[in-house]
Amino acid sequence: MSSIYMNTVARVGAGVVLRRVGTLASPPCRIRESDVTYYSTMGGPRAPSPHPHHSRPYVEKRHNIFSVFAFALLFTLALFLFPLSASAHANTNTGTGRIYGQLLDGTKRNIPVAGQIVTLQMAQGDNAHDLTNVTTDAHGMFSFSGLNTDKTINYAVYTLYQRAQYYTGLIDLSTKPVQQINLTIYDATTSVANVAIIQANVLIDKADAQNSLITISENFFFENLGTTTYVGSLQANGSKPNALRFSLPNNARNLSLRSGFDGYQVIQVDPGFATDAALPPGSSQFAFSFQVPYTTSSYDFRYTIVYPTVNLSLLVPLNIHASSAAMDSQGPFNANQRTFQQFNAKKLLADSQIHVQLDGLPVSQPAANPQPLNQNTLWFILALILMLAIVSLTWFIYRLSRRQTTSGQEQTPQSSQTSRRGGSGVDARRGPLGRPASNMDARPGPLGHPASSSSNDAHPSQKDQQEALLHELLNLDQAYEAGTIKKAEYEERRTRTKAQLRSLMSKDLVEKSGTTKKTARSSGKGAT
Repeated sequence: MSSIYMNTVARVGAGVVLRRVGTLASPPCRIRESDVTYYSTMGGPRAPSPHPHHSRPYVEKRHNIFSVFAFALLFTLALFLFPLSASAHANTNTGTGRIYGQLLDGTKRNIPVAGQIVTLQMAQGDNAHDLTNVTTDAHGMFSFSGLNTDKTINYAVYTLYQRAQYYTGLIDLSTKPVQQINLTIYDATTSVANVAIIQANVLIDKADAQNSLITISENFFFENLGTTTYVGSLQANGSKPNALRFSLPNNARNLSLRSGFDGYQVIQVDPGFATDAALPPGSSQFAFSFQVPYTTSSYDFRYTIVYPTVNLSLLVPLNIHASSAAMDSQGPFNANQRTFQQFNAKKLLADSQIHVQLDGLPVSQPAANPQPLNQNTLWFILALILMLAIVSLTWFIYRLSRRQTTSGQEQTPQSSQTSRRGGSGVDARRGPLGRPASNMDARPGPLGHPASSSSNDAHPSQKDQQEALLHELLNLDQAYEAGTIKKAEYEERRTRTKAQLRSLMSKDLVEKSGTTKKTARSSGKGAT
């Protein structure tokens, strides 16, 4: 079972009056460990000092101080040895009201219980607190006097006996200032032989379509047919604890405890939870609610019978269809200004299980019928992914072609640089500037000797040299952009190559000018 968020109040006696002052459906109790308060067996409130201290003169000041200290020490010891709070009478000195009574043991035919602490609790509005406590005398009597009789104030008397809490009903002193209220307690037992559930009510309250949660409330009326109070223990010792247990469906969550759990502890057990709440003789009521998740419009609700149950009643809203082979339909039923479908089952044995099929549960609208906005968003995401894929593929192809071009051009600058250094790896067919070198053709002739180069190969024209220099400038620019040569080397080689290119162009211009003059003179002689 998933984690259950439990809420308990672990204060002994706290909340007794508040629970009775409030409505029948009291708000859920929040369990915080900071709320746990342990009350020791201490007497009632101490009375004022018996007499004031009268100082008397002493000759020596030091002796005076010592006497005062000794008197204070003796007074403190007297308070601890003879506490005035042990009296069965308490006077709050705030009014004329009085509550008195007798503490009786119902298991032993209502004999008086002596030496038992009894606490008076006061509630006004939404606030409640323990006012004072007394210890019963030899006849089991207790008394609280000097109480406020305002009509806005209510009182209750409670005690903790053998780990079970017993309390009276609300006491109003506004119309009757003095009242006798007896409180009956019982001996404790750990046997559940006399415990049964007279009426169990299960309410399928509502289904939250947005969060896919069903809220379920359960209300139990226990009957203890014996003369002892059932008091369990939460110490499991490797097995399920011998305590009052309640079952929960699988994956139950958000458990909220209501009536019956005040002043007791709760732990999680499989499949549900257990509490050390007591079951005195007679009727006791316990109520709580929880939530279960669902994923589709159908849900199989499983209810496990923990104790023999005389009558089980299931209420389902009209908008949810319910069916069960173990329960009989009783038709519509009105409760809390709402109409439900009622199903009943009788005389159920412990450890049996009942299945109720719930159909027609509301399902969240976005899951059942997506809105056009969601479809548009999906198409936009798909288009964006496709565009990113195309851009990535184009960039990969571009980088691959760029890398191949760069790797093919890296050899030319390296060959030129090696030629200038006179290394052994000089290209025999090109000069230091990338131009064909003279007398460097190593191709063998017909007899295996190097063939003689032609005049055009040995002395390339100025046009070829200019094209070679321009090609070398282009290679330098590409190599620099690719990052294969450094900036200093690039600028040095580019400057030198441009100088050579300007020299060739100037030389070519001079030669063209001379040729033009020769042609003009030849033309003049022919005319003559």
